[in-house]
Amino acid sequence: MMTGSFRNSERINLIESLPRDSEIKVLITRPNHRLGNQLLLTPLIQEINKQFPNCKIHLIVNGNLSYILLSNYQCVETIFNLPKKPFNNIIGYLKKSLSLILNKYDIAIVGCEDSNSSKIFVKLSRAKLKIYNSGTNKLNKPEHIAKIPVYNLRKFMNPSEGSTHRYPKLSIKLSRQEIEKGDQLIKALFNGEKKTICIFTFATGNKCLSKKWWLKFYKELKTEFTDYNILEILPNENVSQINFKSVHFYSNNLREIASVIENSVVFIGADSGIMHLSSSTNTTTFGLFNVTNSKTYEPYGDKNESVKTNSLKISEIITKIKESIFYNQDI
Repeated sequence: MMTGSFRNSERINLIESLPRDSEIKVLITRPNHRLGNQLLLTPLIQEINKQFPNCKIHLIVNGNLSYILLSNYQCVETIFNLPKKPFNNIIGYLKKSLSLILNKYDIAIVGCEDSNSSKIFVKLSRAKLKIYNSGTNKLNKPEHIAKIPVYNLRKFMNPSEGSTHRYPKLSIKLSRQEIEKGDQLIKALFNGEKKTICIFTFATGNKCLSKKWWLKFYKELKTEFTDYNILEILPNENVSQINFKSVHFYSNNLREIASVIENSVVFIGADSGIMHLSSSTNTTTFGLFNVTNSKTYEPYGDKNESVKTNSLKISEIITKIKESIFYNQDI
């Protein structure tokens, strides 16, 4: 079967000899439509662009989100946006898949090591060098889903670099104009010059914390942060686990949401696409985890942190947030 032949190219070590300043063509495969999964590709994109500053990156994803999320990544040349539901649009799916297969690449790399669909597209690609994993090099291999493909690339580009250099964090690359607009949006919602704390109370399935938990958390948050605005970011579903008790903000523009978060001092939310969107900004992000593996999906970089709600009291979480805010103010 094809799934049994996902092996790195036999001559993968030739990747070290590729000219760093040439227009290397790289294919990243991650046929998934979810916001978080597409944002989790941004560290790999940054790493490829660092290794090959003049590279041309092509992406395989599902849906149209990457056009928005990666609009400020000049190195991303082409996005193959496959239909979210292939069997509902099989002709469109096959056409785009064929156009992909006709392209030639210097490197093809899976965006998620555990995704068979990612591996299949690398397998089908006309790439000289194909990376599925780190091979036998697994020393200090990270658990985080966004770091793994970066590690895999580094292990062939520079075997000593994988675990000794910092990993790029998620980034949506907001422009100065976008950040200024976010500031204006917050000022339109609140009077005065208070700083803002953003919360996002929604998540899918059992990742979503109960209304009882959120209402208690919100009450304590208000008590401890009287000198701060509290802004709830609303999901597409237009639901609120605190029953819309706080000032709230909704936009169907993800970059606009990110710009609002960028202008807050901290973001607090459960494991979700919006949590990953927040960690793609420069704002400290607290990810609330109760079922998913925090080591795999936690927000990382800067002062970002994951919090296990089933092992910490709300008062302890509030203390962590206070420490983070006051730490950042002292820098």
